[in-house]
Amino acid sequence: MSDLLDERTVNELFPYAPRGYFDHAAVATVPRAVEEAILGVARALSRGTRGSMGWHELTDPAEALLAADFGVATEAITVLANTGTAFNSLARAIPFRQGDEVLVFADDFPSPRLPWRAISEASTVEVFLAAGADRTDTLIAAITQSTRVVSVTHVHATTGATLDLERLHAACIAADALLLVDGAQAAGLLPEVAVHSDAYVSASYKWMLAGFGAAVVSTNERFDAQAVPGLLGYMNAAPSPRLAVGHSNLFGLAALAAAASVRQQLGFDVVYRHTRGLVEHIAHGTAELGYDTWSPAREAGILSLHVADAAALTEALAERGFTTTHREGRLRISPSVTTTRSDADGLLTALADLASVHRAISAQHNN
Repeated sequence: MSDLLDERTVNELFPYAPRGYFDHAAVATVPRAVEEAILGVARALSRGTRGSMGWHELTDPAEALLAADFGVATEAITVLANTGTAFNSLARAIPFRQGDEVLVFADDFPSPRLPWRAISEASTVEVFLAAGADRTDTLIAAITQSTRVVSVTHVHATTGATLDLERLHAACIAADALLLVDGAQAAGLLPEVAVHSDAYVSASYKWMLAGFGAAVVSTNERFDAQAVPGLLGYMNAAPSPRLAVGHSNLFGLAALAAAASVRQQLGFDVVYRHTRGLVEHIAHGTAELGYDTWSPAREAGILSLHVADAAALTEALAERGFTTTHREGRLRISPSVTTTRSDADGLLTALADLASVHRAISAQHNN
């Protein structure tokens, strides 16, 4: 656990972050710099156009900072309202032909899975994952000559399973298909996330540490060369491939810029090693306690435990001051940069106290 950030540094940057918080995969705690940036934009706007220099100072750096996070050029970045809006915009920008197919995982989050149902020219093909199968291998095997788009999540929101985007993107290119990725549980934590995709989308309120109100979209030349946006405005009049149709969310841009600055101040690799180190520590500890740890890959910040009654265990942990959540019958634990070793050890102590109850419930279920 030598890779953990100094607790004093964490407390200085995130003075309001609660202790015992393990639900960053739902909503992450934001740094004080985000609060200051949003207040700065509000103060600038209170002066009308006279404050434009003030808000530009806070918002203009956002795209360059985000491009560095994503591993792409600044011009590849667009900021939209949210992940759902972004995927619907992407879906309506692709010129489909009758008979085209879109591959999605049946167990994926709705954002990359549902928008294709409204595209009359394309059919949605749901891919089901067999027990113990590799997600990347399963998707690659499902690609056919009819596949026009593969639309998936980078890191699964429940299990933390992580796709090998480099292999998957190579398979899509070979099949002349586009790879569109929901990176809500990866961007801000994993490095250069958008390099191996044609369009990559991330919500601002998870590992990006910027709160609600924005989604970061990265598109490459391969996507832009084909894109014909279905939503148009003064920002993207034809023949522009850009997805943004009007004014940007200044508060969202300022928050994203401030949060990116904090991540880069800490060091992207430091943030990653800190979070992954905590996941490994908790995984090892829960395994010793007899919990069934289910995470096929611990590259991201999500750990899932198979338990008999995940809702009851979540509630019991909350009574002890630890915020987790339950998804699909599993207890989901998601630490982040603000999580300390003390938090992790406290959680393990609470789980140890509850382990006997968990085993009793499991025995009842098995009998």
